[in-house]
Formats: sequence, structure tokens, C-alpha cells
Amino acid sequence: MTTEPQTVYEVSDGTLSGSSAMVRGAAMPCGDQMCGAVTLTVRVPQSFFRVLQQDGSGVATVLLNPDEARGIAVWLDEAARAADRVGPPLYDS
Repeated sequence: MTTEPQTVYEVSDGTLSGSSAMVRGAAMPCGDQMCGAVTLTVRVPQSFFRVLQQDGSGVATVLLNPDEARGIAVWLDEAARAADRVGPPLYDS
């Protein structure tokens, strides 16, 4: 069994507001099995990002039109389905 994460689904695109989004379904090693996970990566222009002074974490705002939001929702659903096929969820409630 591989000990490296594997991408099982990937899609990305730019947005009309100048940001971009990438969604991945991933197979993540966890103990002696592979677990499914979904990643969401966004790139935003500098004016859409702020570092929080309390702990150094950051917040980013991605402005989407309704069609872009629906498209990303479809990507997330497809990535989740691909991650489900990998095995149990990486993080379980």
C-alpha cells in the first residue's frame, strides 16, 4: 500500500471576481488503510484576504456569481463521491 496521498478527482477554474478555486478528492493514508477526503483550495486577490491578529490565521473571501457557486457545489459533490469510493472518511464524527 502506498503511504502518499493520491488525487482521485481534481478540477479548478478561475472566477469572474479574479479568484480561483480548486477541488480535489483524495486518498489519504491513515494507519493501515486509505481514507477519503476532499480538499478545497482558493486563491484570492490581496484585497480579499486578511490575517487575523489574534492567532495569525487568515480569512479569505471569494465572491461568486450564482452559477459559479452552483458549479463549485457540483465539484464538491463529485469530489466527495470519489473520496467515498476510496474508503472510510479521513475524519469521522
